[in-house]
Amino acid sequence: MATLTRRESLAAIAGFFAFAGAGLWLFWPQTKSPAGQVGGPFQLVDADGLPFTFKDIQGKPSLVYFGFTHCPDICPTTLFLMSQVLDRLGPDASRINALFITVDPDRDTPDQMKSYLTAYPPVRGLTGDRAHLAVAWDIYGIEAVVVPTTSSNYNMDHTSDVFLLDQSGRFRSTFDLNTKLEVALADVRALLA
Repeated sequence: MATLTRRESLAAIAGFFAFAGAGLWLFWPQTKSPAGQVGGPFQLVDADGLPFTFKDIQGKPSLVYFGFTHCPDICPTTLFLMSQVLDRLGPDASRINALFITVDPDRDTPDQMKSYLTAYPPVRGLTGDRAHLAVAWDIYGIEAVVVPTTSSNYNMDHTSDVFLLDQSGRFRSTFDLNTKLEVALADVRALLA
């Protein structure tokens, strides 16, 4: 029986992970779907504990982002970008819904969301029980997986696009933390046009 050299073994392992990664990509939900195929009715609770549904976003264009308040980097960076876009809009920012929906209902209570989002005005936090959140995650194609850490805490891997919806709540496009401010701003201004 032939034995593999260390280099051949490493090449085989690298090949396996490349193949597996390509396979996962094929089955990973693609959030940049054609218009009309992302979004829909949901029932959540805002940071004041008040009911918030899909009807509450209709009538204004919306920015919708899914994340969690204990996120070390991606969520705060993306929320900062959203806040910059809204700030640059000036008075027109009042014509936009800006929502942050949790993927971590065990830690993201209404009080936690309210406290966290004071750093990102005027983004509004939404949470709820796992069953109601699962509906919202599903209609936006959100994937969220708990990642254990060495501490008693945990992290979350999740879809991290900001969804841009028109005033009827229909999906139009997305941006993410790698999008230049001017590009994101132009996309949001197009929603207001």
